[in-house]
Amino acid sequence: MVRPVGGRLLRKGRIGLLPAAYSPPTVAHLALGETAQRVLGLRQVVLVMARSMPHKRIQRPGFDERLEWLARLAASRPGWAACSCPTGLVVEVVDAFRAHGDPGFVPFVIAGRDAAERWVAWDYGSGEPFAAQLRKFRLAVGSRAGGFQPPRALGGRVHTFEMAAAYGGISSSAAREAIRGGDPWRHMVPEEIRDEVGEAYSRRGR
Repeated sequence: MVRPVGGRLLRKGRIGLLPAAYSPPTVAHLALGETAQRVLGLRQVVLVMARSMPHKRIQRPGFDERLEWLARLAASRPGWAACSCPTGLVVEVVDAFRAHGDPGFVPFVIAGRDAAERWVAWDYGSGEPFAAQLRKFRLAVGSRAGGFQPPRALGGRVHTFEMAAAYGGISSSAAREAIRGGDPWRHMVPEEIRDEVGEAYSRRGR
């Protein structure tokens, strides 16, 4: 079940879903959403965080703390929203939103090149391969330190767009490492949550 925490979720039209661990949210996340919205004519961008993620394991900062950051970021961007969902496989996120939306709901899942490559290569076991999952949504991939070359099997369900080169070196892991190492990091984190993020990742043992 989708649980909104910031903004009002729209139920139909071209909606961009931006799933990530957001540990922490970065300006690159926001730039991905903003660029995809502009290039693809999306009615809304939704920052999505799953409580259980198969690709990553995060203990601290906690889920609720990171979700509060997303709520604040969505609230400061007209028309955006933030929400949580139980599980984090892309197709599970899409299914949760389809249950919430109207028949006219058209989901676009937004990702950077690195995340898209991880999703395509993931071993889904007995589940549907990624190419089959794409029947349920469109994938919107922003270039990050290189462009995304979609496999032929993904057909015409993938849209690519260019990101400013300045975002190529910005990631959650880079922000975490810079905070803990005492290196410059504030340019990587949105202003609205910058102080809280710095405090969260500089705590002893994080």
